[in-house]
Amino acid sequence: MQKIFLTRDHKATLVCPECERSRTVDVAEHVKRHHEVRIRVKCPCGRRYPATLERRRFFRKDVLFRGTFARLDDGRPAGGGEMAVRDLSRTGVCIRLTTMRKLHVGDRLVVTFRLDDRHRSLIRKESIVRRIDGLDLGAEFTSTDSADPHAKAIGFYLFGASPAAPLSLAA
Repeated sequence: MQKIFLTRDHKATLVCPECERSRTVDVAEHVKRHHEVRIRVKCPCGRRYPATLERRRFFRKDVLFRGTFARLDDGRPAGGGEMAVRDLSRTGVCIRLTTMRKLHVGDRLVVTFRLDDRHRSLIRKESIVRRIDGLDLGAEFTSTDSADPHAKAIGFYLFGASPAAPLSLAA
């Protein structure tokens, strides 16, 4: 299944896996749907293939990192536990809790985990819970400032670059 990313003006570029012919189409009618949009594409060469429209603004990478989280109450840790990071982007994470916790959309968390890059970069990011589905949470980072060493490490990791020296990632 091909994943197709959209431009800001709701255009998608479709590339046939058979003949590699590409075409750009307007998919604005699909953007407002709240569920995954799967389409079947028919190429002029005759090949039909399935695709999903990816409406996220930033690339997400499927990962599996163990880590911890702490819920913040007035800026102080107020409970937490173990988690697994299931996917990662420049602006947030999807995590799976190891046990059910009383969390709500809008809660602030600090998530801590190590990347599997060559430096085993330690990431510690404050985030806001945006989605809850059982044990799975979607959280948005509160800061994506490029000067933040944690954000830099995530950026290098997502785009396959490697910094010349280990990053100092003090909390």
